[in-house]
Amino acid sequence: MGKLKIIYSSNYILGVIELIKLEGVLFMVIRKCLKCNKIGIYNEGIVHGANGCNGDTIECNISYNDFIILCSISDDNDFFQAMIDLKEKDIIEYNLKMSQFRTQLEQQKASKAQSDTTPKCPHCHSSNIRPISGLGRGASVAMWGAFSKKINKSFECKSCGYTW
Repeated sequence: MGKLKIIYSSNYILGVIELIKLEGVLFMVIRKCLKCNKIGIYNEGIVHGANGCNGDTIECNISYNDFIILCSISDDNDFFQAMIDLKEKDIIEYNLKMSQFRTQLEQQKASKAQSDTTPKCPHCHSSNIRPISGLGRGASVAMWGAFSKKINKSFECKSCGYTW
């Protein structure tokens, strides 16, 4: 087995990410503080220093990818511990739950992607907008001339009146 070597660390989600290179493979380490029982991403050999805890950490039997999925579902430490316990007691049930969580997250991402395609006002972020008609633009230019706010604009926000 290759020698462990820390190649990158930075603040992230619940602690510190530790990218480790072990025989050319990069992976993340999920650890549990022995003093406060907080589960997160901590450097090996470094105490958990959040909120003055200063507790030692041990490695958890959960992958980084699974932990990120669980973080997307909840930030409750008891939930993380229950999932780790479930993995150790009933791996089939654990895999079933993780599959359900993955499906739920994929559906949320798909739903968000659909709603993200709706044009929004760059000023107030409202989706209550309308295209400026050629007639409306022409009337504004006829009335205000070069001072018209609708020259070279395509949309108008019905909420704040901003045009772009």
